[in-house]
Amino acid sequence: MITERTVFDNNEELEKIEEEPKYKPDPEWEKLKQEWYSHVCVKYEIIKNLMHRETAVIHVVNSKKTLRCLKINAVRYLEMNDSRYKLFEEPYNIYASLSKFPNLPVFSFSTYVKRQQQQQFNKEYKDYITEFDYLMDIDNEDISKARETCLEVKKIFDKFKVPYSVMFTGKKGFHIRVSYEDFPDWLKQKSWDEMSTILKTFSENIRLLNNLPDIDLAVYDLRRIAKIPYSVVYPYYFIALPLSDDQLENFTLEMVSLPVWMKKAETVKNRGMLKRKGKKEAFGNLLNKYLEL
Repeated sequence: MITERTVFDNNEELEKIEEEPKYKPDPEWEKLKQEWYSHVCVKYEIIKNLMHRETAVIHVVNSKKTLRCLKINAVRYLEMNDSRYKLFEEPYNIYASLSKFPNLPVFSFSTYVKRQQQQQFNKEYKDYITEFDYLMDIDNEDISKARETCLEVKKIFDKFKVPYSVMFTGKKGFHIRVSYEDFPDWLKQKSWDEMSTILKTFSENIRLLNNLPDIDLAVYDLRRIAKIPYSVVYPYYFIALPLSDDQLENFTLEMVSLPVWMKKAETVKNRGMLKRKGKKEAFGNLLNKYLEL
């Protein structure tokens, strides 16, 4: 049932839910989720964030239904894949690659043929990459501590006037993201592997020098995927929501709850990632500071 209890506004409520079985979809929440995804404004924003990226969906109940290499560049592709895989009816968390693949192949619906195509793509995927975003993942089981770390990193980025966006991940943390277009030229001239290594080293040094253990260093490869903005995230049905400075400063879990956003779904269109204004050379200056150690 959707009750006041399930609109979380503090960690105590979240801890109560943690004690309950995870990944058991609730019928009423599922109806609300499908209504959210049926809204044209929501579809519009989701498509923008899937454009030219490798879409992946992870099934939270049956891992055998987990899929990668989906190409969703337009509403018709979204509807085609939804019809085939029940993207919005099944309990999927939806992700997209940090890398852009404008010429990502369209893979067959035949399981056998698709497996062969994916194996070939896995060997050649670097040849398809045209851009690769930087993403810092900040996680803690205590969301208030994750927010504190995010605010500390934000101060560093703001000091250098870096253009970046902040997003609640839908579960236990936040993403700070810098688009490839805001990378310095010297970084863009590196190979994709070199670039990935440099960005991981940067995150390691930020974490070490500022004593911020909530910065997750687990995955920094070129096939890395991240939650799609404005998607519904299991197990708590929160929205993966880009946050303004004020929203991050005053963050509550109720702020990102599905019932709250259902009332203002129309405001999602063109809301985007809320990227901060900054200077072109800023991210390069910040990288240099933490790489020259």
